[in-house]
Amino acid sequence: MGKSVGQVSTSQKPPKREPTPQEQRGIDKALAYCRGRTAPIAFEISKAEGSDISVGIPHNNAGGFIAQQRATFGTVSQAFADRAGGEVGNALRNRGEALPSPNALNAGVAAIAGIEPQNEQEAMLAVQMVGTHAMAMEMMNLAKQTESPDRLERYGNLATKFLRTYTTQMETLAKLRRGGEQTVRVEHVHVYQGGQAVVHQVTQVGGQHGGSLENENQAHALIGSPAHALPAGTPMLRQDTGGAGMPVARGGREEAVPDARGSRRKRGAER
Repeated sequence: MGKSVGQVSTSQKPPKREPTPQEQRGIDKALAYCRGRTAPIAFEISKAEGSDISVGIPHNNAGGFIAQQRATFGTVSQAFADRAGGEVGNALRNRGEALPSPNALNAGVAAIAGIEPQNEQEAMLAVQMVGTHAMAMEMMNLAKQTESPDRLERYGNLATKFLRTYTTQMETLAKLRRGGEQTVRVEHVHVYQGGQAVVHQVTQVGGQHGGSLENENQAHALIGSPAHALPAGTPMLRQDTGGAGMPVARGGREEAVPDARGSRRKRGAER
């Protein structure tokens, strides 16, 4: 029997099921993660007819919000924080729009908060990273939507350039936070009787003008079969009492390593 005009339907959608145990574990993990993170600031944006853009604060603690805004951009300057926030909004507003949507601006500010700039220099780099990421995603979206091979290639190339730039920006930020130092890992291999080898990992930390060597005190890696392990109590690293002697891998005796400089002088004299 059909429903008459004006009749109110009393049918309701069936209730949702309870989460499965696996889903509940995921929910619990996500809740713990969210509780452990600090919520980023969120602006309220509005624009009245014939007036300037109004950026509001969502709660009544204005002083706390301003302090959080400055900390987000790694500064104590309100002028710098305002300018950086405006640059984030300009980078994320859609084409033809006078101002970004609240979601776009607050998403960009959340990205800055995730980078956690510690000073104005890092904040400027973080703002650039937000803009670069936005342009890369826009080019990828245009490449996905087009049916022209020429445009696909053009947008794809631009997206690749932006993605490479973003990677360079991340590397630059990491280098700034290391104080401009470069880390080089060096391995020293010592060969002992029985074909065993002990690998030392040493980290060199320094800038362009050199640096210091630091032993990482990691467990030494033994190369070879466990059946040929050195006997208990055998020193793994020992001082060579024979001068410049070098251990022989397969029996025999230790022989002094010839002086390379002396060999060159001797060959020169023979000529």
